[in-house]
Amino acid sequence: MAEMSSHETELSKTISGAERDRRVAAVHYARASVGLEGFSLSAADEEHAQRFINGDIDLEEFVQPRSALASPKA
Repeated sequence: MAEMSSHETELSKTISGAERDRRVAAVHYARASVGLEGFSLSAADEEHAQRFINGDIDLEEFVQPRSALASPKA
């Protein structure tokens, strides 16, 4: 398993219950919106969403296109 960066560790330590609730609501809304379009989230998408909910990643990383996540950073 990959180690978390210090940024990820700090983020997950500082997320409040209210922020987590806001993130849960946002993910549920996004899941419903995608569903209305006739699509569903893959297992990888669900895991990514859970990382966002848990505070392991921030919004900027959460909304990155898949191609950006797969590419090595320069």
